Amino acid sequence: MFQDIDLIIFFGPALLLSTLVLLIMASFRNRKDATILNKVIDHFKITSIVFGILLVILWLSLPSTPSLKSFGYPTTIADIKGDANMLRLFQSYNKAIVRTAEVLQWFLFLFTWWFLTTLFGIANAYKSDKMKTSS
Repeated sequence: MFQDIDLIIFFGPALLLSTLVLLIMASFRNRKDATILNKVIDHFKITSIVFGILLVILWLSLPSTPSLKSFGYPTTIADIKGDANMLRLFQSYNKAIVRTAEVLQWFLFLFTWWFLTTLFGIANAYKSDKMKTSS
């Protein structure tokens, strides 16, 4: 769907919009009467939903078929005869590999961000609970 569009053109605004939605949702869900554990669970739910939406956007930006699998193998010698045909074939392979690498880099960034923010919230809730029980 988004294979021919530069990744930062549509994923950058989606990332900014999702961060804004995350901040707005977190401020509305920040109830005074809720326990720290309930706040952490709410934060986990919100960040998981935003993470899932961003992953769907990344998934839609992948090439429609994996590169080098059935992406247009030459069927006859005439398909690769000549420099122009070879160049076109290599360029199409290269575009698919580069796009897949970009999507993988964004996925690793998003997964690390999601995992660390969730882990940080759980660690703070555990620390707060330990302090309450020891007092």
